[in-house]
Amino acid sequence: MLGDDVAAALPDMRAAAESLMTATWQIERQRVEDGRPVVAVVNHKSLPVRDVIYEGRAKLQTYEGHEVALPAGPSTVVQQRMALHLPAHAVRPLPGDIATCLASTDPLMVGKRVRVVQAAPFKEHATAYRVFVDELVEG
Repeated sequence: MLGDDVAAALPDMRAAAESLMTATWQIERQRVEDGRPVVAVVNHKSLPVRDVIYEGRAKLQTYEGHEVALPAGPSTVVQQRMALHLPAHAVRPLPGDIATCLASTDPLMVGKRVRVVQAAPFKEHATAYRVFVDELVEG
């Protein structure tokens, strides 16, 4: 039966997917108490209080650029689509979570921050959780 064959092969397929996740990422989620976001005031600014919900292996993958029309004018920008790949069952990422690259074989990746924009597309035989993210550019 095909289902039994897939179930038997799934651990090896997950291990293969995880072997490509050579970077270390940390994911934070805004703390909520009594249904309300928790903030801290720093230098007269309200900043969200975030808790670490995951630290471990992951891989940032870019795969296609697409044009986005700006609502304020006729110009277009090219936005790079990205997905963060996480080990299956390691964490349940939610929109708004912030992920930061802590270590990578590529030094230009270290410190990169992205915001999760989609809940993980869970499926029966996932080898990894792949969530869409937007890069956070500060400056």
